[in-house]
Amino acid sequence: MQRQPISPLIIILAVVAFLTACTPAAHYDGRLAAADSLMHDRPDSALAILQALHPDSLATQGDHAYRDLLLTQARYKCYITATTDSAINRALHYYRHHSHEQEKLTRAYIYKGAVMEELGHPDSAMHYYKTAEATAAPDDYFNLAYTKMQMGALYRNNYAMDGKHIEKFEEAQAYFQKAKEEKYLLICMINLGSLYRLKNPDKSLSTLLSAKSFALQLNDTAQYYNCLKGLIETYYIQKDYDNAYQLINEAFALGDIYHDLEFCTNAADVLAKLGMPDSAALILNLCRQPEPANVIEKIFYMESVGEIALARGDTNTYVLMDNRCRHINDSLLALNSPMSIMKAELTQDKSLQQQKHQQHRVTSLWLIAIIASLLMIIIIVGYQFYNRKHRYDKLISELRETTDAKIRELEQLQDKINDLDIQDNKLKDYFDSHLWVMREIIEQCYHIPNSKLVQKLKNTLCYQEQNKDQWTKLNFYIDMRYNHILSKTMKQYPQLNDRDILLVALTTLDFSCIQIAMILGYSNPTSIGVVRQRLAKKMGIDCTLKQYIDQQIHI
Repeated sequence: MQRQPISPLIIILAVVAFLTACTPAAHYDGRLAAADSLMHDRPDSALAILQALHPDSLATQGDHAYRDLLLTQARYKCYITATTDSAINRALHYYRHHSHEQEKLTRAYIYKGAVMEELGHPDSAMHYYKTAEATAAPDDYFNLAYTKMQMGALYRNNYAMDGKHIEKFEEAQAYFQKAKEEKYLLICMINLGSLYRLKNPDKSLSTLLSAKSFALQLNDTAQYYNCLKGLIETYYIQKDYDNAYQLINEAFALGDIYHDLEFCTNAADVLAKLGMPDSAALILNLCRQPEPANVIEKIFYMESVGEIALARGDTNTYVLMDNRCRHINDSLLALNSPMSIMKAELTQDKSLQQQKHQQHRVTSLWLIAIIASLLMIIIIVGYQFYNRKHRYDKLISELRETTDAKIRELEQLQDKINDLDIQDNKLKDYFDSHLWVMREIIEQCYHIPNSKLVQKLKNTLCYQEQNKDQWTKLNFYIDMRYNHILSKTMKQYPQLNDRDILLVALTTLDFSCIQIAMILGYSNPTSIGVVRQRLAKKMGIDCTLKQYIDQQIHI
């Protein structure tokens, strides 16, 4: 017969599968895995585990890299500002040389970006966030979402005004929905509600109200409070001071919030607009931050001081505070941070695109070389095949004749098998009829116990040492018909005796308790249920004897 050529695609896929199978699976210290499992919801606990974990107790370079990654991640999530990037650099160096750790490499790029942002290098942070985005697997929705959220926060924190921050948070929101991460989805909704405020206050209001309901649903008090802050500021912009005042009282009911300068300044602005400058000044003083270091907070603080002064009729102070705020805003715009970050993003996009183009080019050259080689092989094989065609034709003709003869033999054999099947079915019917007669005789013997004929039949049917052979023959038939149930049982449970095997056989034939009692010599048929339970216990099975038999028959 002619052999079919092997598809080149199959060869390539087989090589790829082999190389993938040969990639060693990473096995990490269990303490690191435990810390990672807590990172999402309890980063403080994860940090405690990692700090208690001495580096000398780790066995492999992979464990050390994993610890460096988790330690950086935990510190970031616990709001511990980074002072160096040495730990995350070690993790990055390791994972760049271990391609099978794609998820951890993506995470390492994310937190390298976060560290660079804390160290005051926003353009470098954007570079690593973009690299993380390009490294992540297409279905790694959480890391893709987190990367987009970090980029949105980077633009927002650097005073972007062109909508780039909104674009990134919206993309993050879509990925968090795919990842079904409700906690981070809520955070994106709150950020978007605040970012929509300047361009579309109505959209900001609807988004924040939805976020508020979502926070109640998740029972997340912290994010519920953030929703209230965002709504207060949105109502303030819309000059709906009464609703803002109600939300201020609701926020106060949540607990001690005087440490939050953003809330205090928003509340002070609302109270000032409602004609309560003394209450506004009291709230502003309670925030305990008379000279905030953060530039944005300083602007908020001075704006609130100006609003309180205006409410008291002190226009000079109001104008002074307004001029100072404008001066700081102009200074922020002069820094041009958003443009620097955007340039870094565009540069990284271009670099990644060039890398992809180069990879595609190399891949294309390899494919061209492979296809050319395959075409050459096909031509050579085709030429040889053409030269040998006549010999193969003769061989194929002989094989066809042999095959036809074998097919005829198989057809004859099939006819014989069919005849045997018919005979086998007849024998089964014959045996079933005999079993039926046996059951009827046993039933009659049970209901007419005193007849001499009945007594003789009882002696004949009752299992004894002298008639053991006749029951052995019955076992042979049962094995043939019921998937070797008795052979498998005797092999699996060698502790069973002949009477136990007979009980299994009679149960397989669906004999009643009366019939089994008659054969095994029990005077009371109800005792058969107990006998079956004891046998099941002897076999150590956790089901009834009947259930065990049904399972074995259908295996």
